[in-house]
Amino acid sequence: MYDVGICICIKTAHADRRLVPRVRIQQISTLNPHTAKLTRMTILITAATGRTSTYVIKALLSDKAIEPSQLRLLVRSQAAIERVKAKFPELQPSCFVIGDYLEASSLPPALEGVDLVFYNGPPFTPLETAMGIAMIEAAKNAGVKHFVFCSVLHPLLTKLLNHRSKLYVEEHLIESGLNYTILQPTSLMQNFDLQNVIKSSVIPAPYSSKTLQGFLDLEDLAVVARDVILNPTLHNRARYELVGENITLEEVAKTIGRVANLPALKCEEVPRAKVAESGAIPTKALSEYAKEGLDRMLYYYDRRGIPGNNNVARWLLGREPTNWESYARRELHK
Repeated sequence: MYDVGICICIKTAHADRRLVPRVRIQQISTLNPHTAKLTRMTILITAATGRTSTYVIKALLSDKAIEPSQLRLLVRSQAAIERVKAKFPELQPSCFVIGDYLEASSLPPALEGVDLVFYNGPPFTPLETAMGIAMIEAAKNAGVKHFVFCSVLHPLLTKLLNHRSKLYVEEHLIESGLNYTILQPTSLMQNFDLQNVIKSSVIPAPYSSKTLQGFLDLEDLAVVARDVILNPTLHNRARYELVGENITLEEVAKTIGRVANLPALKCEEVPRAKVAESGAIPTKALSEYAKEGLDRMLYYYDRRGIPGNNNVARWLLGREPTNWESYARRELHK
């Protein structure tokens, strides 16, 4: 466990008749020589070619507290290394390791000398739980000091295959004896291609446009992940529900239409059987298990949605989480 003195000063301020806590975190050096290693810790990022991990890598590299040489990126092939290097040319070949969650012999070399793991498993695969448990066990055997798991909002919704598989990984992590932090993001705003929405004036809705649904900006998730990674002791044994805004797709369409000056922009609901080919949800070639998982998820979204509370995201970010209006303004003015 990292031995780092932490001083937390909490202030409150009145805003819109609410008490909003403001937390200032100051790291205090101690005489323990392990403290000096905090700024030089080695961080393993899994699924480094994936969208979420890409945002986390970007957030870490933009922070002056970390150097590219402190990152170790787990990928599955040399071609994957080249794709990541194209996005982050400052990364040297020594930053990469090739491995497979289900190839036990490949994990110990990947984890050798690693202080912290950021684990983001592949969704909609029948072996997702096994992959997560394998990574946790390998991290424990390698002496990893902290394990950050990017899970999902409300993994206890066991009717959903992609939630249930993460619930078992969370359980194993909590019982593993490792120091850990679990991030539980809701649906990501980036799941919708904003440029295509603007071009077509249509949001393809893979579930009811009137269902209240929680959304989170992936940049906000990456900021939270970065802060957890850089201050692991402060966030030890925490499970953070991460929601930015609860909103219906009908209201999302109105918001984007207003920001883009496209009053005719609308939602068009896509039958679940046609979601994969419609582009309403970014998917690759789907296995039968993935099709089943996707169908269950969209049925649940259609009937109930998965809204949540955005207090935790607000507290961790130190500001209001990004909502659809601010997200649209940012993306359309890039």
